[in-house]
Amino acid sequence: MTDPYVLDNGVLKNKLNITSYDALRQAEADIGFLKIINVDSVDGDYPDEVLLQNIHRHIFEDIFDWAGEYRTVPLVKEELVLPGYSIPYSDYQNIKSDLRKRIMDLNTCPWSNMSIEDISTNFARKIALLWKVHPFRDGNTRTILSFAFLYAKKHGFPFDIEVFTNELNREYHNNGRVSKYSIRDKFVLACLDDKDYPEVEFLASTFQKAIISQKQEKNKSI
Repeated sequence: MTDPYVLDNGVLKNKLNITSYDALRQAEADIGFLKIINVDSVDGDYPDEVLLQNIHRHIFEDIFDWAGEYRTVPLVKEELVLPGYSIPYSDYQNIKSDLRKRIMDLNTCPWSNMSIEDISTNFARKIALLWKVHPFRDGNTRTILSFAFLYAKKHGFPFDIEVFTNELNREYHNNGRVSKYSIRDKFVLACLDDKDYPEVEFLASTFQKAIISQKQEKNKSI
């Protein structure tokens, strides 16, 4: 299937007329960071798929014409942590139904009865499975993290989103080996099928760190 989202050289078509992959990634990072820290301004009181679309539109409306719209093509991305294989993302024809299923799973969880440790593990797994739908052609990780931030705030365990923005990029040693895995890498490991033994603890530890960080900030202000 032809991918209508990309230029002949494989770079995503964009409003900025950028034709370099690295330059587009940098523009997304610069613009996206400012939009993420202002995500509270997004319309939507209830955490559902409409809020998810509004968040994506908020973050990427200055970059992509299709911001806020579900992808219309299959998606394959080779992952360093698998290695080289892709997560089996939702078929584009099933995006709406898969999103509703995952959000319903989130909304039926008794968060108020859990410890921070249990919240971190359960929330990490459920958010990772929501991420696995990958409803948009690009920008899914930033969108899902922002959704998780608003969801957690509404459900009484707000977290510091800067903990996640500090992990958006993978870091390397001088010899080329990975020194710090990205939040995307952690999503990949956390959303594996049960038969493939998902490793949720890496993402859960980041969620717990973010919740604790938020608590510490609140205590400072008292």
